[in-house]
Amino acid sequence: MIVQKPRKKKKLSRYTVLNIIMLTIFGIIVIKLLYLQVYKYDDYKERADVSSTRFVAEKAPRGKIYDNKGNLLATNTQTYTLTYTKTDESQERFYETMDKVFKILSENSEKFQDDLLLKIDGNGKFYYDFKTTSADSRKAVEKLFKRDRGLHEGVQKKLFKDEKGDLTDTQIDKINEELLKMTPEDTFYELVKTYDMYELILDPKLKEEGKEKEKEKEAEIKKYTNMSGKEVTDLLLEKYSVNDLRNYMVIKDTIKMQSFKGYRAVTIANNIKRDTAFIVEQKLNNLPGIDVSLTPIRYYPYKNLGSSVLGYMSSIGSWEESTYELQGYDASSDLIGTAGIESAFEEQLKGTKGGATIKVNSKGKETEKLFELESYQGNNVHLTIDKDVQYAAQQSLADQINALTTTGVNGEQPWKSATRGAVVAIEVKTGRILALASYPDYDPNLFAIPGQLTPEQSEKYFNPDLEKFGKEFISKTGATGGLDKLFYKDEESGIRDDSNDVYPRSFYNYATLGLIPPGSAFKPVTAVAGLQEGVFGIGETVYDSGTFDIHPEIGYKPKNYGGIGNQDTDIKRALEKSSNFYFFETEYRLYNKYNGGIEAQNKLAEYAWKFGLGSDPNRKQKLGTGIEIPERIGTMYSFEEYKAAKISTSMYAFVNAFKKGEYTGRTFIPFDIEKLDDDSDELKAAKQALKDKILARLELVGVDVEKATDDEFNKSVEPDILKIMKLSTKYKETIDSYEKEKGIKVDLENEVAKLANAVTLFTIDQKTEMTNIAEPINAAIGQGISNFTPLELANYMATLANNGVRNRVRLVDKITTQDGEVVKEFETEQVDKVDIDPQNYAAIKEGMRRVTNSGGYAQTVFDGFPIKTASKTGTADFRSDDEKYKEIGRQPYATFGGFAPLDDPKIAVFSVIYDASRGSFASMPARAVYEAYFKDELIKMDPNYPSKSSMFKKYVTDSPYKDNKDTLEPVKTEEIKKP
Repeated sequence: MIVQKPRKKKKLSRYTVLNIIMLTIFGIIVIKLLYLQVYKYDDYKERADVSSTRFVAEKAPRGKIYDNKGNLLATNTQTYTLTYTKTDESQERFYETMDKVFKILSENSEKFQDDLLLKIDGNGKFYYDFKTTSADSRKAVEKLFKRDRGLHEGVQKKLFKDEKGDLTDTQIDKINEELLKMTPEDTFYELVKTYDMYELILDPKLKEEGKEKEKEKEAEIKKYTNMSGKEVTDLLLEKYSVNDLRNYMVIKDTIKMQSFKGYRAVTIANNIKRDTAFIVEQKLNNLPGIDVSLTPIRYYPYKNLGSSVLGYMSSIGSWEESTYELQGYDASSDLIGTAGIESAFEEQLKGTKGGATIKVNSKGKETEKLFELESYQGNNVHLTIDKDVQYAAQQSLADQINALTTTGVNGEQPWKSATRGAVVAIEVKTGRILALASYPDYDPNLFAIPGQLTPEQSEKYFNPDLEKFGKEFISKTGATGGLDKLFYKDEESGIRDDSNDVYPRSFYNYATLGLIPPGSAFKPVTAVAGLQEGVFGIGETVYDSGTFDIHPEIGYKPKNYGGIGNQDTDIKRALEKSSNFYFFETEYRLYNKYNGGIEAQNKLAEYAWKFGLGSDPNRKQKLGTGIEIPERIGTMYSFEEYKAAKISTSMYAFVNAFKKGEYTGRTFIPFDIEKLDDDSDELKAAKQALKDKILARLELVGVDVEKATDDEFNKSVEPDILKIMKLSTKYKETIDSYEKEKGIKVDLENEVAKLANAVTLFTIDQKTEMTNIAEPINAAIGQGISNFTPLELANYMATLANNGVRNRVRLVDKITTQDGEVVKEFETEQVDKVDIDPQNYAAIKEGMRRVTNSGGYAQTVFDGFPIKTASKTGTADFRSDDEKYKEIGRQPYATFGGFAPLDDPKIAVFSVIYDASRGSFASMPARAVYEAYFKDELIKMDPNYPSKSSMFKKYVTDSPYKDNKDTLEPVKTEEIKKP
């Protein structure tokens, strides 16, 4: 039989095992690849497309702004912009790329965009470049700047590292307090660390691949991250300058601030030259993330002309980002109108953005355009402004101010503080503003490109050095009050305040915001009121002795300018000679006609309000002129306004007097009712209760309700006074000191009675001031608390010229699309009417005609002008005596108002020059305005007129601002091709 041998079990070789393992791994890889490339194809394709796809927004040009003849005042031009896009490669080569870019910009005298708040001055000192002088605003901006960059996180860890959950308001306030203690230098160190700028000194070898190198790199990075910002900075400064570090920081900071908003290119430089753009374009392959594009920028062909009307462009502030982003703005790069028409008509002027969806490679360069959306220009705004009249107003104002501050005018000494002013011209029948000038002005082109201002320009416009200016001002003007009197210094912030309105501010629109006393330019209003109310007849005279002393009961004797009398004076002579006496008497009679009550005190104000000067305080909504840009509404003296002013200032006078222990000759032991930090809550409440009782008493003046008698009021305040005495440690110490010094025992009850009597007397005095005739008489000549803007005063002159018809003033005629279709048109709108008898009107006009025909500087200015005009000068005081003027180195305002032609007025004008000392000195801009407006008529009257009038030649014939409506075309995108 055959016997089968058992089979020998075959062992697996190592080679076979290896093959099996390899086959298994290979199989897994194949399955994974199939899964990724087949099953998950669509998903990963979508992800890849998204990561390499970008939407690049295209800025839209703003609408144009025209004058009333079609000249372009604001348009757009195309400019080259250098941008940086964050990609893996551009991040890895960031510093290398930036070095190349900065080198190109430097070699071609270009500036990169620098909006970083933290700056370095010429001495290497760090500072914050604030765009405001307000201490509170500065704190808010600084706090937001530091929080946006995460600097609060380190402070929070230090203060509340063990805290969990949300912080309390108190804790947040503590963090903010610590943030504000961080100096600009400390902030720089923190940002160096925040932006990982240690990468500049990392060993290049650590970029090599491998686990060992990775570990070394991690260890190196950890070493730097454990250092303080200052330690890292000190190491960097061994190789780089502080300005180099800050330049990198500017770009890093912009990238971070935009990183919260998704993919967006960062602007490195704006408005670079074509040649520079060409150089960059040639090197793009070696500049990952860098690109050159064409973008529209705002352009103002006439530069400073009309800047107070047009406004300017600026970046969106961090505090308003969310508001604008909800409206479709890119807060990181879009500009908005910040003042004037640019701001008021932002919604109309802004364009509709376009853009393109593109594919990009690892360097951030476009490889394919997938979709494109066209951008559209905004609507156009057509102004009422006449470019030629505007130039005459603006340049003549600047020239007169220059003459006043340098050589002097009319043989007088220079007035060094006469550095501000305004001129407004209005078309009488329509209310259309033909010119609105404010001095000093500015070139809005400076702000059309962010980050381009020099440190000197930034300081001048946004953050003036008032200490330096003040010292120079004192040296020039001889101001006796010293620097702290001139510019009050806040002890906590160290910031000085220009409450005396001395520093000339370019961005402050003196025409619409500057409140000034009108002085004698107000007298035509008093003339209208006096004649219409019948307290004076047209031919009736009063003997003007120069001193108003014919009514002793009024308690004082105001005078004419210089105390000069005008003898027998009627309304025409009163206006011609600017007789204070006549207008004092007018108000005196008006006051007595209405029996001296509140109606009597308000009668003149009722006329002024109808002329557009101020607004009735009893109205729920104050009426302005109607202008489209921001304006302030003035105050005309009335009982209510004066009472409110007295109440608001009375407590200050009361506290000071009682602290000194003397009131109108009555003496008592000093009694301090000012709230002190170490006062108990009960004492603070007691002091406030006494003040409230006094204020309540004053509030009842002129109110028809039953009031306590003076004796009853006196008794009612005694318990309040006694309570303060008992609670006040300071008062007890004062009593002890007094007793030791005098060697007598103080009778507290007697002291309470003396103080109560003084308090009662104080309220009686305040009531007397509120209700007597002194202030109404002052108001009759444009003095006292009456203050108006030059715009309001020009509107009043236009209303007077229009026989009492007041129209809403406006700057805009119409809004059109880029194709010329009218979107909205603005018509003349009557808002009020002053009834003026024709004979009264004729008499007032005749008196105003004589103003420039009776000698003096105003006649010299208007000599040879063939068109009859009506005028009124004003020398407007705002200080009670010469010594108070000398304290702050200032002078009275010079004001001048009028209209022309006399018989059929077409244009009204008002001008003011701050600190020019004499009203007639403001007359020169008025003639310049008239000549520009009537230029064709003047030449028709006399073809040789241009050669006879030096002003006509200077401000009309030789104006550098020629018409551009037929010549200036905005540069089209297709006309500038990328190199």
